[in-house]
Amino acid sequence: MVDKNRSREERLLFEKNFVNDVKKHINDISSKYIIPGETSDEAIMFLPAEALFAEINAYHPELINYAYERKVWITGPTTLISTLSIISMILKNMERDKYALVIHTELDKLGVEFNRYKDRWDKLSRSVKSVNQSLDELHTTTEKITKRFENIKNVDVDKIQNKKEDITYLEEGEKEDETVFN
Repeated sequence: MVDKNRSREERLLFEKNFVNDVKKHINDISSKYIIPGETSDEAIMFLPAEALFAEINAYHPELINYAYERKVWITGPTTLISTLSIISMILKNMERDKYALVIHTELDKLGVEFNRYKDRWDKLSRSVKSVNQSLDELHTTTEKITKRFENIKNVDVDKIQNKKEDITYLEEGEKEDETVFN
């Protein structure tokens, strides 16, 4: 194919055979090693000679496109490690994206639960405030009742008797200001 001692027609025939052979290898790799649901979606075709890799890349871009359409990556000795590194990086990014989606979904669920928690906390807080207010009112009433019991307990019977006589006197005589009880 590259031998200048051969005729142009021979070189074109060898070039056509070369392209067909490479396409056959691409087809074989695509059909044998890419099995949906079982293997990877893509495969690598390793060319053991850098000259073959350079020939395809320099003079046969249609082979690169053909391989791309069949999800086959063409590599040579100098590009294999780079290709594997790129694939590894792509896989890591895909894995990270998958976990990022899971984390995002879980954060959304947590947000819903936190809003529910906040609503319930606010409701409880209002209820506690109401109970607190009722307790304050109940305490005030208790204090008043206690004070009345203390007043009743400390009543001086003699004083009441004297007040009773004063009331009788007032009723019989002139009605004065009823400040006697104050």
